[in-house]
Amino acid sequence: MNCAPPSDISSISISRRQQAQHQEPPNKHDSVKSFFATPDLLVNIFCLLIDDNFLPSLGSLSLVSKNFHRASQSDQLWREVCYKRWRGKWGFHPRWQKALADYYNCIEKERQTKRLPQEKTTEVARQFWRSRYFSEEQDATRNRILADELETLVFDFRFWIGQPTVIDGHIVVKSGLLESASTEVRFSRPIKVGENSREEDSLGPMWSVRGLLEGHPCKEPGIEWFLDEPSGVVQWGFLPNLWPQGSVQRLDNWGWQIQNPNVVLRSIDPLPSSTSILEAGESGETRLKSKLDEAERIMFTSDNLWKDLLETLENVPLRNTPSVNGFRVTADIPRAFIGQYE
Repeated sequence: MNCAPPSDISSISISRRQQAQHQEPPNKHDSVKSFFATPDLLVNIFCLLIDDNFLPSLGSLSLVSKNFHRASQSDQLWREVCYKRWRGKWGFHPRWQKALADYYNCIEKERQTKRLPQEKTTEVARQFWRSRYFSEEQDATRNRILADELETLVFDFRFWIGQPTVIDGHIVVKSGLLESASTEVRFSRPIKVGENSREEDSLGPMWSVRGLLEGHPCKEPGIEWFLDEPSGVVQWGFLPNLWPQGSVQRLDNWGWQIQNPNVVLRSIDPLPSSTSILEAGESGETRLKSKLDEAERIMFTSDNLWKDLLETLENVPLRNTPSVNGFRVTADIPRAFIGQYE
């Protein structure tokens, strides 16, 4: 049997110990650096952090390293940012579906123009969702509405002031916001005003578009509406005696509101059919949802549409109506509009 002399074995052991002593221990920082060097992993982590305060944090994260900056610019990340931001806003489903359609159309158009293979990432795919996010944020600040857009909306119509009742020896006028007068109001059939001088003379120079108002609570036919697109002023009624002028406003939830001293209308977010609901999958693909989740179901209810006003109702004395037959008169008014009725 061939065995190495003991002296040789000892020298080998000593040599290995010396090598071990001179070998640098593993650097924990190198391990962490290696862990965060994978862009896809960083993007997935960032996606888990998305909330209402995510963008300021993303700006800080992008300064950590080149890999962090690259991940912060990822279109996959911005697609998820768009999805989660828009999901709680009015008009989510048509907005999301239009964005998806535009995204795939742009990619296909670029591939055909540049003759790119299917597997090659296009410039559009690297920039689309971030650009779309800021475009929608900018559009959400717009208070002007064009007649063509107004025609596509359906409104919930409610009166500011409701029915009176006697409570504890005085008359309380309940808020008209508690009950819808109509959920089918449409500003339909818009046509340009002023195409002939006779029409402009009869209406005055203010209005740019006119049409028929459908679904009004009075249920009388022939109610017309008039819109000045530059200013957002709208008015409706029977010529020549129109009801008070109203104004178009954009709500914080990105919906539309039209109000005058008597009534207020809010655009209804239509409940989509189950076959038209698209959501983003974890890997970025889209899939059909079989039904709305509980949060979305609540979002589409009429109570949620008026929640901000209903939660601020206050009972205040009505201006110019101190009493009726000796009864003190008060009314339930949203806090933001109390000055108009006190």
